[in-house]
Amino acid sequence: MSSFRPALCAGLVTGLLLVAPAAEARFGKKSADSSSSKDDDKGGSKVHEATPIQPRSTHAASSPSDDREDDDCCDTPAPSYSARYYSDAPGVLSTDEELELAAIAVRGLAPRPPAPPIDVRMGLNVGSMGGGSAGDVFLGIEGVALGVDFQGTKLTLPTDDGTPGTDVIHLVSMHFTWAALSTERLRLRAEAGFAMASAPDVFLAGPSLATSLEVCVVGPLDVEVRVQGTPAPYRQLDAQAGVAVHLGALMLRAGWRGLILDDAGLVDGVAHVDRFTGPYGGAGFVF
Repeated sequence: MSSFRPALCAGLVTGLLLVAPAAEARFGKKSADSSSSKDDDKGGSKVHEATPIQPRSTHAASSPSDDREDDDCCDTPAPSYSARYYSDAPGVLSTDEELELAAIAVRGLAPRPPAPPIDVRMGLNVGSMGGGSAGDVFLGIEGVALGVDFQGTKLTLPTDDGTPGTDVIHLVSMHFTWAALSTERLRLRAEAGFAMASAPDVFLAGPSLATSLEVCVVGPLDVEVRVQGTPAPYRQLDAQAGVAVHLGALMLRAGWRGLILDDAGLVDGVAHVDRFTGPYGGAGFVF
């Protein structure tokens, strides 16, 4: 039951979106009566093995018997420098012994720890909001606990004053994410970063906080909830809840989204508030 408590909270937030007051004017757009007044105003070197040095021989007068002994000695190859001087020395290892010790040393090394798993989530959602359309792209790169998240939304809306054309609003957020709770069937994230909003007559940016929840209900079916907010200098509250079906790396999702935008009078001194709700659907990939 406790795993669904965040989903219940998101449902309450969505309910607040639904009962929010109707918009008085378009977010980030000058009022008709104030627009005119504002117009005034960044080889390795090769190492070669040394050739063993042969000692210089010194000849002295010898008898014939000595010559025969020398001839007999010449029939047998002379031992190498290192063999004559070090073969009986204590502590010298043969080549086979050196290789065996090297193999033991390699086996005794601690194994390299495996790299942490990295999940990549990306996709596209489309929906209907405020009598117009909404397109949403997202990208998430996440490790065991930490990650980053990017989301961008384009709203294409009919004008609020009845004039021909459309109003376009762009919303962008970038967050660092932390998995506060992660199990095989549940993942709860806390997010923090910044958000930007671009409207017909203004561009705004501010801090952003969010939380998201994914719960595996049964088999490939998941429940997804996300709430994001920007407290200042403008105000934004974005909440969505839906379901997702995993088909291997492909993921299909659908749900409902609510959005409140308030420019806090930063355009012309008059607060313009918009409230949008509507369904969404989309597809994505998980690697």
